[in-house]
Amino acid sequence: MAASGMRPPPVGASSGAPREYTTFDGSELTSGFLRLAFGSDMQRLGESDDRIHKFDHRVRFRISNTGRIDRSEMYKRVLDDFVLDAKIDAAVVDSSTAPDVIVRLIDTKDFVPTLAAALGGSTASTFISQTNPRCTTRSRTDGNGLILRADVFIVVDQGKDTFLDCAYHETLHAFGLMNHADDIPWTTLNQNRKVGYLSIYDRAMLQLLYDPRLRAGMIRSEVELLLPAIIRGLE
Repeated sequence: MAASGMRPPPVGASSGAPREYTTFDGSELTSGFLRLAFGSDMQRLGESDDRIHKFDHRVRFRISNTGRIDRSEMYKRVLDDFVLDAKIDAAVVDSSTAPDVIVRLIDTKDFVPTLAAALGGSTASTFISQTNPRCTTRSRTDGNGLILRADVFIVVDQGKDTFLDCAYHETLHAFGLMNHADDIPWTTLNQNRKVGYLSIYDRAMLQLLYDPRLRAGMIRSEVELLLPAIIRGLE
């Protein structure tokens, strides 16, 4: 994909959001993917080796809203962007189906106790000390790199812009882009940006991660060999 031109932020982006490239060259996609798909800023609890982590089946989401403002429908529209634009196989399920991802929509005052109830007091304390108190994601993985479960926590009472920024950011983590890259200007996983939409760059990152040629558990050197061919085939 050759880099060419610039465009203003898409409809729905917050005012002052950085302009972003429409297309990217292979080195920009490769370096970003290796940054975002390997490692974790306290997003993952499990083995410590540096491997690809992803789901290998349709990802079932359950949305639990206990906040004063019900943003469940707004979150469903966020998830639709991942399904329609990034071609991720995911769906919202009800309580009769076991979820792969639980999205907890909560008030700010309930963030700490909800996190502690779900993760345990010690684990929650570690997360709170090292993550954004407005939202966070914890993922469980197995030794083969498969994501077994993700728990997403997002506050609903700090405004629509904050909610959408958290919703897109944390959903990227839940699908397996578990790291941050504050020096990459095009990704929602740059923590210096506030982005309420799925960027073109992040869509490409997800398409790379969920290309069937990249298997859960692959190490960095294996991925580097495959990325050039996969990038050439990106839509």
